[in-house]
Amino acid sequence: MQHSVIRTLGPAVVLGKAVAWGACTLMTVLLGCWLFMVKSTMRDALVLGCAGALAVLAVSAWALRRASGNAEPAEVYRALADRLSRAGENDPGELPGRLRGASALWNNEALVVYGAVVALILPLALGVGEATPSGKAADIASAGAVVRALPVESVRDVVEDEHRNGSTYHCTVTVTVTLPAADEAGRGQRVDFRSEFPDPAVVGAKVYVAHAPDRPELGAVGDNDRADVERRLTGRAMSNWWTWILALAWLVLVVTITFGRLTTRRDQRFPRRLRGNESVLRARVSGYDGYGAGKARISLDIADGVNGPVQLHVPADNARYVETVGRAEGHLVWVPGRNRHGSRKGPHRTGAVFVGDAGWFIPGGLAPEHEETASARGDHQVPVNPGSEGRLLDLNGCWILSIPNRSMNVLLLWTLSVVVLALPAPGVAWRLVIGIVGTVGLLAYGMYLAVRHDPASERQSGGGRGAMGAAA
Repeated sequence: MQHSVIRTLGPAVVLGKAVAWGACTLMTVLLGCWLFMVKSTMRDALVLGCAGALAVLAVSAWALRRASGNAEPAEVYRALADRLSRAGENDPGELPGRLRGASALWNNEALVVYGAVVALILPLALGVGEATPSGKAADIASAGAVVRALPVESVRDVVEDEHRNGSTYHCTVTVTVTLPAADEAGRGQRVDFRSEFPDPAVVGAKVYVAHAPDRPELGAVGDNDRADVERRLTGRAMSNWWTWILALAWLVLVVTITFGRLTTRRDQRFPRRLRGNESVLRARVSGYDGYGAGKARISLDIADGVNGPVQLHVPADNARYVETVGRAEGHLVWVPGRNRHGSRKGPHRTGAVFVGDAGWFIPGGLAPEHEETASARGDHQVPVNPGSEGRLLDLNGCWILSIPNRSMNVLLLWTLSVVVLALPAPGVAWRLVIGIVGTVGLLAYGMYLAVRHDPASERQSGGGRGAMGAAA
């Protein structure tokens, strides 16, 4: 088992990055084409092509995971640490001049958030939209449609839908209008069409009607909104209402992630280029303290110190770090008074990093009390090699091999639903069902993982000091 994990670890790291970036890119292109392009061969090719490429990525990830023998996550993490250790060329008695891979901290978080939200939106958008024009609107469009503003001559078969709070109202009615003659000279033809109106329809009001002048027998389609009539003729998949709702949600997501990229980046403010003037202490990983967003910290025993361990807040699961590196030795590095981060109300921490002797590093932050404790121990003079690099111990880099089998199966089912919905075939009912099931199913599974993960991890940690003692 260990040999198969080591053999597939390198390809899994590369494929994991390709799948994450590729999937987010493909989903973005697919959703953009679906929302904004009119019905055309080009749109069908792009939508189906992106869905097919998503399927290729998902199947590739599944196949590589199968080839690894479905190893336990802890085994995968240890293999990753060993790989980074073999790749490192640092002398244990010196520090690397550059800490490489820091951008992965932000990229991983941004890709997970963006990919998860778009993955939830995509099946619903595909299910609600129409893959191809159908019915009377398609016939009129193919015969050469013209859109006119015509007066309503009669209204009947009114079905009202007034919400209980009275804030919104719409009705579905059958409207009669007279279409002008093709030569604009003779008597026109009276036609009926059924449509929805946001206000009570009245005789004499203007409506927008599409018809084919040369083929009046095809009838007409209409609405009080010209844009909606034109959408039905051009074959845009989504109504204007749905288009702007989803586009706005998409825009808010992109702006939020971009704002976070430019302003926060709080978990990356640690020394990245070491020049030899940093504060350095010899340290050893001794365990972890608690679990969760407020307790994601590992404990470091400082050489020649007797006042207890120093806690380094880390941007990932502290238990996974400790179980992966064991009682690894290295150096705690920070710059007093610099690289501080935190919100206006806190917590305020100083960026720090634990550089293992094996060549990898774990980024994090020191709370004020622990920075004060570490500073009181004095500096440990360590030479810096400007030509060497330390590599980020990114436990999420091998996610293809470490995620649960159930998650991989959900990924495959979601991809299958997207491929089916991307087919340029009519059928509003079944498309809507698949879209809702795809979105709700993925959301339910995500909530299941969130609820299931926390209690399991609490049991695993054993609670505070117990966890530290077990690790030691």
